[in-house]
Amino acid sequence: MDSSDRSRSAAAAKRPQASRIATLTAAQGLREMERGTLTSVAWVEACLERIDARNPDVKAWVHVAAEAALEQARQTDRQGRRRLFDGVPLGLKDTIDTAEMPTELGDPEIFPDRQPTVDAPVVTMARGLGFTVLGKNAVSRHAIMLPGPARNPHDLARTPAASSAGSAAAVADFMTPISVGTQTAGSILRPSAFCGAVGFKPTLDAIPYVGIRTYSRPLDVVGPICRSVEDATLFMRGFTQDPRFDTAKPLTRDVRVGVWRTKDWDNADPAAMAVFEQNLKKLSTAGARISTLSMPPLFEKMGDAQDVIMAYDLAREYAAIKRDHAEKCDPELLAYLELGETYSDADYSQALDEADACRRAFYDLARDLDVIAMPSTLGEAPLASSTGSSAFIRIWSLLHNPSITLPTSRSAAGLPLGFQIVGFVKEDARLLYFARCVEDILGNTAQDR
Repeated sequence: MDSSDRSRSAAAAKRPQASRIATLTAAQGLREMERGTLTSVAWVEACLERIDARNPDVKAWVHVAAEAALEQARQTDRQGRRRLFDGVPLGLKDTIDTAEMPTELGDPEIFPDRQPTVDAPVVTMARGLGFTVLGKNAVSRHAIMLPGPARNPHDLARTPAASSAGSAAAVADFMTPISVGTQTAGSILRPSAFCGAVGFKPTLDAIPYVGIRTYSRPLDVVGPICRSVEDATLFMRGFTQDPRFDTAKPLTRDVRVGVWRTKDWDNADPAAMAVFEQNLKKLSTAGARISTLSMPPLFEKMGDAQDVIMAYDLAREYAAIKRDHAEKCDPELLAYLELGETYSDADYSQALDEADACRRAFYDLARDLDVIAMPSTLGEAPLASSTGSSAFIRIWSLLHNPSITLPTSRSAAGLPLGFQIVGFVKEDARLLYFARCVEDILGNTAQDR
C-alpha cells in the first residue's frame, strides 16, 4: 500500500459504516420497492438510524420529523406506490418554508422557532410527488459564506462549505438519498463537491424560488443534492414534468467537451488540478472529444460582476436584519452588507449588462460543444474555519447555465474532489444526459462507504 492509499484508508476510517439500505440512491431504492425487496418503513428507519448515529458529530440536521416520516412511510406501505417518489426519504434546506416544521433560515438567534404557516411551493411539489420529508438540514451562518454548525462527514475538522452545507453533508453521509438545496453563488455545487455528492444547479426558475430566503433575484436557484446523476434526472423529471429528463436513453462516449482554464487556475491546488487533467485524459481515451476554449476577456470579469450583484442585492434583502439585529450579526456579514451599500444602481446595472453580453457570446463560443468541463473547486475541503472558494462555480450562477458536480475522485488524503460539467441555458435535460455519460466513464465515489 503506497502513501496515498494509506491516507485514503485513514480518511475513510474516520466515519462508521452505514447500512446497505441507508446507502441506496433514490433510483436504487425505488427499484427495490418495485421488486418488493424494500419497504418505505425500512428505508426511512435506516435513514433515521443513520441520523441518530451521526448527526451529533456531523450536525447536518436542525430538525428531524421522525414520527411524521414514519407514519407517512407506513401509509405508503399500506396503500402501495402510486406516485413517482412514494417512499423516498428527503431532506430540505432550512431556508425553505415548511408549515409543519420550523424554518429558522440559518439564523436561530434572529429567527428562533420561526414557524411558517404555509409550505414553499417546492415543498408542496415534493409532497405531491410522494417524497417522505425527514426534516430540515443545517445552513451556514446567516445562510451566507460563513462557517455554520455542519461538518464534513469525511473529516469532521473540515468544512462542508456553504450555505447548503447540511444538505450535502446529510446526503454524503447516507442520512438521506436526496436533499433540496439552493444556490446563489456556489451553494449547491461547492458543498456537494467538498462532501462527495452530486449537486445539480438548474437553469434559473426551472423550479419556483418562492417561500425561500431570498438573496438575489437574478441568481437564486433551487436544485437537488443526491448521489447519482440518475437521481438528479429523476428529480427534475418529477418537478418539471418534462419527459426529456430520461434515465433510459442509451449512453454515448462521443461527448464534445470544452475545457475552460480560467484565471483562477493558478490559485488552485496543483494536485487537484492534476486529478482534473487525469479525468480529461480518461474521457479522451474513452472516446470523448476534448478541446480547449479561448474565452474573451469579458468572461474573466464575471466573478467580479457576480460579486457586485450579490452584494448589492443582499444589502437590500438583509437591510432590516442589519437595522434591527446588528448585535446578533457577525462582523463579516455587516462588512459585506456595508460593501453592498456602496454599489450604486449604475454599478448594478452595468454588472447585469455584462452578464447579458456574456450570455449572448457564450452560444457563439460553445455552439459546437455538448458541455464545458471545469474543476468544481480549487481543491479539497479546507478546515472548518473557512467555507472555501466558489471561483469555478459562481460564473454559471450569474449566466444561468445549468451545472453539475460529480464526485469522481479523491485527494491524497481521501477527501472528495468534484468534476464540474456545464450546459446551455434551458437545456437542463441535455446536460444531465451528458453528465450521465461522463459519470459512466469516470465513475462515481458517492456510494463509497
